[in-house]
Amino acid sequence: MTRNIPSQSRRPRTAPRGHAHTTRRKLPAFPGEDLYFEAKAIDNSMVVRADDPAQRKTSWRAAGAIVTGALIFTGLLLPGAYRMVAGMQIHQLRDEQDQLHREIAELRALEARHTNLNKLEQVAKTQDLIDPAPQMVQHLTPKGSYAMNSLPSGK
Repeated sequence: MTRNIPSQSRRPRTAPRGHAHTTRRKLPAFPGEDLYFEAKAIDNSMVVRADDPAQRKTSWRAAGAIVTGALIFTGLLLPGAYRMVAGMQIHQLRDEQDQLHREIAELRALEARHTNLNKLEQVAKTQDLIDPAPQMVQHLTPKGSYAMNSLPSGK
């Protein structure tokens, strides 16, 4: 007689209950956390950029276009700026002309006050200026002999 004893090979293998978490495969917290990257200092002082004639041509064209654009822009703004400066100068000259007209009017009024005959007589009396008597006047040149008359007649 044979006994029916279950064999251990037929029974599925399971881990003991206290060690269940150690048998399962654990996922990493971050992908690639087991990789290590080391940064190296790179010295590019010996590297020289390859000469590109097309790039040089493009750069010169761009610089020429910028200079041309700046000249056109300046040319368009210049007449307006000149008009503005000329307008300011005209305004300044008009103000100066008005001021000069006022000064001329003041000087004419002052001249009229000083050349008034009554005022001149009053000033002459205060400064003791009187007309000389006719016998006191001496003429430096005798009547009829002037400088032009003394020249030879041919000249």
